[in-house]
Order: sequence, then structure tokens, then C-alpha cells
Amino acid sequence: MARAQSLIDTYVAQFDGPTRVTLDSLVLTLRQLLPTAEETISYGVPCFKVQGKAVAGCAAFRNHCAYLPHSGSVIAAVPQVAHMVSTKGSLHIPLGTTLPKSVVKQLLRVRLNIISDVTRGRRYEFYDNGVIKAEGVMNDGALHGAWRWYRADGSLMRTGSFRRGVATGEWTTFDRRGRVVRSTTRP
Repeated sequence: MARAQSLIDTYVAQFDGPTRVTLDSLVLTLRQLLPTAEETISYGVPCFKVQGKAVAGCAAFRNHCAYLPHSGSVIAAVPQVAHMVSTKGSLHIPLGTTLPKSVVKQLLRVRLNIISDVTRGRRYEFYDNGVIKAEGVMNDGALHGAWRWYRADGSLMRTGSFRRGVATGEWTTFDRRGRVVRSTTRP
């Protein structure tokens, strides 16, 4: 079954030639690496979001296309792109060329780690493909309250609670079908 044309597809369709080659490649790579991401248009350009947070985007300009990491810290953290033209908020890709999938994967990993770096409030940890690995609350840098852990396929693996970083209460482990495998109580 063919995929319905998305807002991102509509954006890319307005370009042709070398610009289209570069955008098609980057969008395909982002879709492969972030299969569960929400695809949207943000600030007039394609954007891929995980848990409501912008993780990556792309845009076309007159003389280049750009990979947009949605953080001023990402590009500097990936040495493989140091030779490329960039700003804090965009990595310039020459028209008609592609950004290697391995480089995009590294850029995404840095961005997902930035999103996960929460010391107070709701925290999400991610697998490389943007699927949630764990979610819960942080309080002054310590796990606090109810937490949930997931397998790479998205199925719930474990639930448990913390009080200022110390495991407490009932902890439950589930099989892939959601059946309880083990339940223990922590002091």
C-alpha cells in the first residue's frame, strides 16, 4: 500500500534537479532512522518530532540544502561534519549531494541525548530510532516517581517507582504481550 503524501512530501515536490535529489535523500534517511517520528512543517520547512520535540529538519535554499538539528549544540558535537559549511543551527549540504546515513545517525543521537538531558521534570530516554526507551520524572537530578521502560519494539518491559533516586514500591516486568512475568516490592 502506498504511503499518503505528507506535508513534507508536498514541500519537497516543489523542487527539482539537484535540490530535489538532496532533499529526497535526506527525507528518506530521516524516515528510515526515525520511523515513528511525527512529520510536520515547522517554520515553513520539514520537521521530524519525537515526543513533541523537534529532532531534525531540512530546508532548501538557493545554493544549498540544510540539515536542521533544532539545537545550537548538535553540529559542533559531531566531528565528521567539521569540514562542512555550517552555522550553529544548520549544516549546509551542497546541491545534488547527500549526507551519509551514518552522519545523520550521529547527529540524531546527539539531539536525542540533548532532549533526554533533563534534571527536573519529565524525562524521556530514546533508542537510536527515536522510540522511547524509558520515561519518568526527574527531581534535582534523581529519578523520582513512576517510571516505565520499553523494548526497542515499543512494548512495555518494566514499571517501577523511585523516591529521590531510590527504588521503592511495586516493580513489575512484562513479556512482549503485556503479561506480568515478575512482580516485586522494594522497600
